[in-house]
Amino acid sequence: MGRLNVLVIGVMMASLLVSGCKKAAEKAAEKAIESGMAKDGNKAKVDISGGKVSIETKDGTAVYSGGKDAKLPDNFPKDVYVYDGGNVVASISVPDGFNLSIETKDGADKVFTTVKEKMTGSGWKQEMEMKQDKNAMVTYKKGERTVSFNIASQPNATQISIFVSAEKGK
Repeated sequence: MGRLNVLVIGVMMASLLVSGCKKAAEKAAEKAIESGMAKDGNKAKVDISGGKVSIETKDGTAVYSGGKDAKLPDNFPKDVYVYDGGNVVASISVPDGFNLSIETKDGADKVFTTVKEKMTGSGWKQEMEMKQDKNAMVTYKKGERTVSFNIASQPNATQISIFVSAEKGK
């Protein structure tokens, strides 16, 4: 799609949103994404509603939510620790895993210690740990699944990224 076409579509969507036609803008965006994916040979059904974007293909469904509408996916594994008191700021769910972004006012060291206690207490085996200053990464394995936590200290909050994946072909 040419640059001019993308610009025109973007301006049209923005004007629809500003004029209060959110539903129309969502439908236009859905069709634009479906059309773009079809040009690459991927048939998809796109749904933009309820603060989420869902894309369904022959390989499964991917769901994204972010901002004030972000929440923990309903099918997120119950045995993966999600930091108490943290706010989910974005989530992605794909057929083989999840990605969560969480913020908390608690310090990175407290988050790191708590994650380690909770994950090993839930039967996860720690595979790797790396710390530098107020940043850390720790990875766990349980059966076919792997979970990685990236913990980063920011000026006003601690960012926690959780990546959950299953081994392909199992």
